[in-house]
This record gives sequence, C-alpha cells and structure tokens, in this order.
Amino acid sequence: MVVTAKDSSTVLALTFDCFGTLIDWDAGLRQAFQEEGVLDSLKVPWPEFRRTREKREAEWQALPYRHYREILAISLREAFSAFGANLDEPTALRISDSIRRWPPFEDTVSALRRLGSQFPMLILSNVDRAPLQAVVQRLGIPFAELITAEDVRAYKPAPAHFNEAKKRLGGRAEGQLHVAASPFHDLEPAQAAGVATAWVNRTGEKLPEGLSPRIVVKDLIELCKKLGV
Repeated sequence: MVVTAKDSSTVLALTFDCFGTLIDWDAGLRQAFQEEGVLDSLKVPWPEFRRTREKREAEWQALPYRHYREILAISLREAFSAFGANLDEPTALRISDSIRRWPPFEDTVSALRRLGSQFPMLILSNVDRAPLQAVVQRLGIPFAELITAEDVRAYKPAPAHFNEAKKRLGGRAEGQLHVAASPFHDLEPAQAAGVATAWVNRTGEKLPEGLSPRIVVKDLIELCKKLGV
C-alpha cells in the first residue's frame, strides 16, 4: 500500500535504527550496570561517561570490522578507565551480552504495530545479528528485513547499511524514509545517500548544522500522526 505523509512526499517503506530509536539505550545500559554492581564506581555525570564511551566506540568502529559484542565491551572498559575506574573483561562482556534484554521505549511497540500495518519495515543496526533477532522477537513486530553490521561488515555512519537497504527495497527505495535518533550514525549517512529521514528527537537536542530531516518528531507516536497512520 502506498501512503502519503501529511507533510512529506510519498513514503513507500520505513527503515529504522534500533538502539536509541526503538530500544532505550541509556535505560538498558544503566540496568546492566546495576545488575553487575558497577554503577556506583562511576564518579562522573552520566552524560560525560556516555560521550566518552561513544567516542571510544566510534574509533573502534572506524577500524577493520570486528563483532559489536567486542567493541561494546572494549568501549565500556576504556570509558571506565578514562575516569579512573576498573571494569574487568568478563563483566564488560556480560554487559554487552545483556543488550538483547534492554527495554523498548514506551511508545515503540504500539507505534510499530500501527506503522507496520501500512508500510514494509526494515531495521538497519550496528549490532550483531543474533542479539538483534532476539530483540525483534521480544518486540513481536514482523520486520521485513534486518540489516546488521555483521551482515555488511561495516558500521554506520559508513554507507554499507544504506547501500544494502537500497538493494533489498528494490523499486521501493525511492520512497524510503529512514527513522532514527542519532544524527551522527544515521541522519548524516542517510542524507549523504539521498535517503529521506525522520529524526526522533526525544531529548530536544539542537539539529546539527547541515542536516535537513524531512520530519522531526519527539517520539514514534508523533511519527504515526505525521504519516497519517
């Protein structure tokens, strides 16, 4: 079915980032830290720790491919070390493995059910295939395709995910709308690939210069309304 968004051109398919857009990254990571008893060892504000870990992760992702499980564990250990704390490798790997249990945002499941009734939906994710499949099974949402870093052997913002999505979408690629929260990992490479974007700006951030998403929403329920679903 072809559906026309109220404030956009015709949309033929939706692609989504997963963690940070559909799954609550911060809540999941904090929960994992609490389960492992390591949260109190961090003596810095959470946003500062998060920025440091994300910087370390991006550096590793720009190197030759290795599984995301390893990269997440390494970035956690390096971020702890940067603030004078210690996180041993087994604990870091357990935290990394917990990603398949991290919670969705409150609006995720209901919104995806509505959107999935009108559009084919794909996920473009930087995680490994097995944990992403576990997350999708837990959500109970029938995505048409899952495209992971493990599949394309690269990490967003590299263009490989978007190139693969174009192949799989075929004739619908001209009507692709990519839905994501991260300007760096998703909005920038999607725009560079000529893909229209919907920015899910849950925290009210300022749009980075040079980006022009077609739609900006505070959550996925608002996206449903924008798309007339």
